[in-house]
This record gives sequence, structure tokens and C-alpha cells, in this order.
Amino acid sequence: MNSPALDALLARIVESGLLEDPTTENGLVYGRASIDAAGTVVNVNVDPELEDDDEQSEEDDQEQLIAAVTRILSVGESTWRAVLDEVAAEIDDAVGDDEEPAIEQRDLRDDLEATSAVVFADAVLLAFIAPKRFPDSRILVQLNEDHEVDGVEVRDLDGTA
Repeated sequence: MNSPALDALLARIVESGLLEDPTTENGLVYGRASIDAAGTVVNVNVDPELEDDDEQSEEDDQEQLIAAVTRILSVGESTWRAVLDEVAAEIDDAVGDDEEPAIEQRDLRDDLEATSAVVFADAVLLAFIAPKRFPDSRILVQLNEDHEVDGVEVRDLDGTA
């Protein structure tokens, strides 16, 4: 059984039309949507962080989450490209000469494919795959409200770092 707050958020997301076939599970709202600047459809998980007790009203929380989902889905191409550039630069700097041979050498920016987004009121966690450069890994990227990169992590597909 969902909490009334989660049911209310689901109703708002259904009403907004932002996500395809939204549903709830484990305290999150799930659905699929297109990030046009990325040219792909991704899984979107909206995390209302219901365990956090703050003084904001439930309606304010819903507004912030709807706004955050809208922002990531409607991100501009130049902003999306800047995110990809920074992610590629951070990974290339971290990997350096220690990089294991990739299946195919290509610019990481061209290999990154967004697969999902976890949306919080003040941040977004994007998951990417890079099948040619990092075939056994996924790349997690945390963005702040302004879509600036706050962190990049490369994990094995089994979830280990």
C-alpha cells in the first residue's frame, strides 16, 4: 500500500503527462520518457524522499519534483552536450593510461547512451552505458538543479565500483 503522499505525486505525474505509464513501487514513481536532447527514451524514477521530514508542504514537494522532471526531459542540446563533454573529460582524466583496451576505440561522448534518470527535487542521477568503450560498465552521473555535473562514477554492470 502506498502512502497518500506517493499516491498524490503519482496522480500529479499522470495529470502532467510527463511519463509514459507511470506507476509506483518501493516509494518511487516509475515511468518512461524521452530526453529529446539525448535522442533517447529512458526509464525515469521520481524519488520524493518521503522519509525526509521537512517543513515544506506536500504540494510544494510535488511542484518541485514535477519541475525537476520537466527540466531534465526538456534539457537543451547545448546543455546536454556540455554534460557529455564533462563526463567524458572526467572519465578520460581518471582512466588515463590505465584504461583497459576497449572493444572499439571511439570518442566517449559518441558512445554514451542515457538509460535512466532518478529525479530528486534538487538533483538528478543519470545512468549511461558506453557499449563500445566500457562494455561491462555503467556510468552514473549526478547533476545539480542547474544540470551541472556534481559527480561521475563508473561501475561494473553487477553494481560494484
